[in-house]
Amino acid sequence: MPIVSSTHVVGHAQANGKCRVVETHTTNLGEVIRIEYGPVGVVDYQAVADARAVQIAEQLAEQECEVLISGT
Repeated sequence: MPIVSSTHVVGHAQANGKCRVVETHTTNLGEVIRIEYGPVGVVDYQAVADARAVQIAEQLAEQECEVLISGT
């Protein structure tokens, strides 16, 4: 199940300058995976989301393979 879309939204900065981030990853079947993290400082949020999309796709592929092998 490949990830076909990955987006992120950065929340308002808190008093310490850090903010919360929400990533949304969508599979080719329309399944939405939402990840929230923070507070974090200045980061390349899109790079983080892109790297996480690869990890999610690998996990989904492993799960799909296990289902095919087990026949359930």
